[in-house]
Amino acid sequence: MPGPRILTIELARSAKLNEPYAFDGKPQEYFARGPQGKLGVAEFPWDKVEKLRAEFLQAAPTSAARRQMGDLLRRFLEDVLKELDGWRPYENALLKAEAKKVSLRLRFRFSAGELFSLPWSMTSLCNGQSLGSIKPHPLQYEWANDTRVPPAAPIHGRVLFAWSDAEEGVSEDIHRDAIQKACPDFNREQDELEHLSLDSLVGKLERARQEGRPFRILHILCHGGPTPGGTFGLVWTDPYRPGRPMRVDGDRLRDVLGPFQGDLQAVVLSACHGSNPGQVGSMFGGVAHDLHRLGIPAVIASQMPLTVHGSIKMTEALYDALCQKKLPIDDAFQKAHEALSPSSLDWASLQFFAPSPPAEARPRGQRIVFSSAEPLPELPEELVVAYEVNFNVAPASIVEALAGHAGGDPDIVVLQPFDKVADDLPCTVKEWRRALEQADQLVDALGTQVSMVHLFGRAPLPLMFHLGWRLSRWKLRVYQEQRGRTGGWTCGYDSLQQPSSEERFFREESWPAHESRRATGGRLVITVEVNLSIHAEELARWLGTEDAPAVVRLVAARGPSPTVVRGPMDTARAVDEFRAFLDRIHAEWPDVREVWLAMACPASLAAALGRAYNPKTQATVKLFNFRKSKGYVEVPWPGGVSRKPGRRS
Repeated sequence: MPGPRILTIELARSAKLNEPYAFDGKPQEYFARGPQGKLGVAEFPWDKVEKLRAEFLQAAPTSAARRQMGDLLRRFLEDVLKELDGWRPYENALLKAEAKKVSLRLRFRFSAGELFSLPWSMTSLCNGQSLGSIKPHPLQYEWANDTRVPPAAPIHGRVLFAWSDAEEGVSEDIHRDAIQKACPDFNREQDELEHLSLDSLVGKLERARQEGRPFRILHILCHGGPTPGGTFGLVWTDPYRPGRPMRVDGDRLRDVLGPFQGDLQAVVLSACHGSNPGQVGSMFGGVAHDLHRLGIPAVIASQMPLTVHGSIKMTEALYDALCQKKLPIDDAFQKAHEALSPSSLDWASLQFFAPSPPAEARPRGQRIVFSSAEPLPELPEELVVAYEVNFNVAPASIVEALAGHAGGDPDIVVLQPFDKVADDLPCTVKEWRRALEQADQLVDALGTQVSMVHLFGRAPLPLMFHLGWRLSRWKLRVYQEQRGRTGGWTCGYDSLQQPSSEERFFREESWPAHESRRATGGRLVITVEVNLSIHAEELARWLGTEDAPAVVRLVAARGPSPTVVRGPMDTARAVDEFRAFLDRIHAEWPDVREVWLAMACPASLAAALGRAYNPKTQATVKLFNFRKSKGYVEVPWPGGVSRKPGRRS
């Protein structure tokens, strides 16, 4: 039986895309991602929201505050979706589904933490009601982090009821009775954890796993509230200070549950502010968000204060739906939401976090992190590759730069040789070899289906040169990030682009005289100086002053500058000239066995220059990487002399 229809609104912050919690409370620009890579953009008035924020930390915000917030959210959705299909089709579909009693979901997928702090349930609709009042409740939330998580199992499994009455009572007896009444397999002695602490939770979960009966649902009942750091956490018992409460934030609970992530199908946080991501300046995600990002298939939590009556009604209805009616967790959540009283704002506060189901029609538009241990899916004729070593590349920026090339909403194969991105990677010989090897593995996996590669690189220049060389038998477009790391990219090189015939790209700043062409030890140095000049002091630091090899300096003819490369035509000219220089060295200096290459140029040009290198007919190129602290250091790359570039048979 097919699942419910799902509508999705995906929003991301335009600035600092790779920093989900970089939020200062000021008005921010966000973009909505539509089909075919189309984007909608609008500014959200956070200054107006902050004036209302305190109201929503209370159990009963004023009617005026609710109306103002609802109208703000509606206007923003209308603005950000204006260039796409608009907000009205979503609204009409939801109201039509409610009238026909048809199940329909609206998923908000966010990549900026502050967006989770907004009470989207209160969004004003055209008929005056609030979005969250639609029945059955349609809203779901998801982090846009491309983590593929299996959906929750249709059969819920064993429930652990864990509670803490730190600070004051939590009506644990009523909650326990509700679970026990609905779930006949619930055993109080084995499935209840009193006076919850991190230590006791680990022990309980571990024992259940060892017995071969792991818990599938973790139901936590406790108080919740702000922590001293401005985030929100759960109030539990401090095992080392009897009678004293302790605040448990999402970081600590995520670390504790991490080893059991594969066991748990759902976590229910029956606590105030369980999904409150924090206050401005310390908005680092709420407890629910951390568990959702951990990969737990379903998380239920309250964004605002949750009444005692609301938590009881939610528990009764949820487990009746799960254990008696045998409904899947998302349908059971809707039953729990229906049971909430309209007299409080529990209906606007209770939230459901879940990953996109595999059945959702999203065969394209995925970030596929390359691993040699896992086969790639069927590859398209035009493949998009993001080379992420020093920084991430935002998918929305890639789609915008492609401008329809590679089809609408293409998959992005991510070449990320390390578990993280950092400005100083690679920094050891082992790391350099790992990065080079992974690039080789990717190229070897391309097969014959791919005819063109679209490359977005944020990697050191030697790695870009190497990958460009390996891709020398494919058509290639390399994109360059615009100055200032604004998130914008443009095409810097196109292998189908003919070079400019009007002017030379390089001038020979130094071409050694005939009498000095006897290279020391069969070595010759080439510097490529495009973005900036390589100072004599750096050359001396690198090469020394005694018996230094001869140096050929290739300098941009219009002078080194961040803007000297005007586009693919200039890059194509530079590639032709660089190839001619390598051929000339081979012809005029037959004793040169190695060319030491140092580059100060755009990453797109470095990749393009790699395509000019042919180890069969030219001297072996040795690559050197520059860092301010170390100067030029050799990269452990054999220069391609031990393997054949391009496709393998």
